[in-house]
Amino acid sequence: MKKILAGILCAAILLFTCSVLSSAEASQAQQTAPTKFLVLGDSIAAGSGVKDKNDSYAWIVAREKGYELTNLGAGGDISADLRRKVAEDEKTRQAIIGADIIAVSIGGNDLLHAEEGVTRLVIEGLLGDYSRIEPVISEFRENFAAVIDGIRALNPKATLIVQTLYNPAFPLPSLRRAYGMAIGGINEGIHAYLKEHKGTFLLADVYTAFESRYGVVYIDMTHPSADGHAVIAAVLLGTIDGVPAQLPPANGILALLAKGFGPALWLLDRALIGVVLRAVWAVVGLFV
Repeated sequence: MKKILAGILCAAILLFTCSVLSSAEASQAQQTAPTKFLVLGDSIAAGSGVKDKNDSYAWIVAREKGYELTNLGAGGDISADLRRKVAEDEKTRQAIIGADIIAVSIGGNDLLHAEEGVTRLVIEGLLGDYSRIEPVISEFRENFAAVIDGIRALNPKATLIVQTLYNPAFPLPSLRRAYGMAIGGINEGIHAYLKEHKGTFLLADVYTAFESRYGVVYIDMTHPSADGHAVIAAVLLGTIDGVPAQLPPANGILALLAKGFGPALWLLDRALIGVVLRAVWAVVGLFV
């Protein structure tokens, strides 16, 4: 009987020890598993504007925080494309389900690829007519709501971050104002959703971070430059950590040049917008 009891006791101790070791190993594995960082959106998210993807904001954030990065950003995607992917594309859906942090950049191509034509939208905006942009913004808001709702349905626990759009226009006052009205409509849609659905996502205010900074937009006047990607990364890192963004130093030389050429830019703006563009558009209007 004593031998039987001793055997049972040994077996119990062995089982208990194995259980403790297994729990410890599982806990250790959980602690060492990297945070899964998913980036969704358009060409900005994909890293356009830099020659080396390691200089894109997604890779900067992943490297800084030690995250495991999955970047599903795709050049040319509009909000309707991302909506479809969240609803139907299995690769996107599985990535969302497995993510710990999700960053979204979308909306710029809704303006660039509008059926009304970006040239017409910009020119009419330069002349103070923004009526054609309203349907574009309305459609974005509908798609954006479906994107966020879809992401949250798949993964209600992940930290979700949405980036605002920046103004990429060359510093001609009228041009920046025209772009600003269109971009402002997109950003207002993002803010409006968050106001109605408090706590659904964190807002990364890229728009404000880009204002009054020079050299942050690539030569194509659309995508962020390497400096621009560094600024976006800083905004995202601050958003993730819940602290003010530690923005990299602004390019002082470019700022001084822009300031020095300020009067010349103003005169150029008046000449192009106030005289030439109005005359050309009046003639075009006779045939369009």
